[in-house]
Amino acid sequence: MPADRADHAHRTEHTEHSERAHPPPAAPPPAGERLWTDRRWLLYASAAAAARLPGTMLPLGLVLAGQSLTGSFASGSVVAGAYAAAVALSAPWRGRRLDRAPLPGGLTVPLVCGALLLAAVGAALAVRAPVPVAAALAAGAAVATAGVPGGLRSLLPLLWGGRAAARAFAGDSAVTEITWIAGPALAAALFAQAGPVAPVACAAVLWLVAVPAVRRVPGRRAPAGPVSRERTGGLLRAVWPLLLLSLGVGVNLGALDVGLPALLHSRGSAPAGGGLLIAALSLSSALAVLLLTTPVAGRLLGGGTGGDGRGIRRTVVCHACYGLLLLPLALLPPLPGALAVVLAAGCFLGPGIGFTFALVPERVAPGRHGEAFGLFFSTNALGTAAGALAAGALVEHVSVSAGLLLAALPPAVAAAVAAVTAGRTRRPADGDR
Repeated sequence: MPADRADHAHRTEHTEHSERAHPPPAAPPPAGERLWTDRRWLLYASAAAAARLPGTMLPLGLVLAGQSLTGSFASGSVVAGAYAAAVALSAPWRGRRLDRAPLPGGLTVPLVCGALLLAAVGAALAVRAPVPVAAALAAGAAVATAGVPGGLRSLLPLLWGGRAAARAFAGDSAVTEITWIAGPALAAALFAQAGPVAPVACAAVLWLVAVPAVRRVPGRRAPAGPVSRERTGGLLRAVWPLLLLSLGVGVNLGALDVGLPALLHSRGSAPAGGGLLIAALSLSSALAVLLLTTPVAGRLLGGGTGGDGRGIRRTVVCHACYGLLLLPLALLPPLPGALAVVLAAGCFLGPGIGFTFALVPERVAPGRHGEAFGLFFSTNALGTAAGALAAGALVEHVSVSAGLLLAALPPAVAAAVAAVTAGRTRRPADGDR
């Protein structure tokens, strides 16, 4: 067989296999349709919010519950840390398993198991069981549900492709930002009004409530036949510039968690006001990505993600602007000045994250999206932990300004490196998948 015909036959066979393994859903809505009046989008947004909200409640909720019931912040931190570490370490593996399952039906068991294990965490805390027991149960709940956010996000390229893709990923980022605004506030309110175990119990109930919402989202069947020759190396080569951007944001957020309270303390204000600044950052970020979901923004963005070249350019510009706009924090401004800085910077945070995720389908084969989004989740979580630890050391032993520089520089540096190296990466070959 001539080489060109053999190549055509191989491509045809691979395309037919891909279509059998991942049958497309119903046709995407027209590009000009308003996202927030699309019934399928409303189903997806409500399901994503319900599934993600517990994860944003638990970091604070577990710390508060552990401290209240044991009298030690260290105990609460151990339980919360076990949960966070288990999520970060297991998200890619859980995402890969969901890539081989029908979606969204494959999310039911993880959500139910996570809810039951989380209820056991609440019971262990309530009866003052040894901290390692509560920590082990929290880690189990984390492993059960670690792939859920990425599994849901992997449906976006199937439901909203082409011109609607960038707006859909922007809307998904808005949903995430909203849950990060609402989750800690809800955990604090429940703790104050209903007792130390209430935030954990509420998170368990929300995961159960999310099940019927998730199951209503249009999805896909499980891949047909055995999955073979799947290598993580090819996936990493395809997305590593994007993972670098995610790492930069993770380090930034971890450093802000430490640096903003330290900034206010250095100016004679209550460190607790750092929570207000972080909420303001999330709020402006959410508003910015909500604007990107409008039809007008869709026309300005152009078709889909704009192609990998143009898409990576606007992605790195957003990350660079986000980091650079935070640099004035190193001058230790008073609260009003710091508030203005984070509000301005947040306008680029959400769009940068949304554009980053929108590039993944252009670089990753359809059967690897859940695993890829799990890698982003893990990278961001590990960056957050490293940023918090490093910023704490800098604030303690160098200066508050040094800790805030750590918050500002990683997104800008990651953007510069990603801009230089993104064109050298490639979509993984069949053998890497």
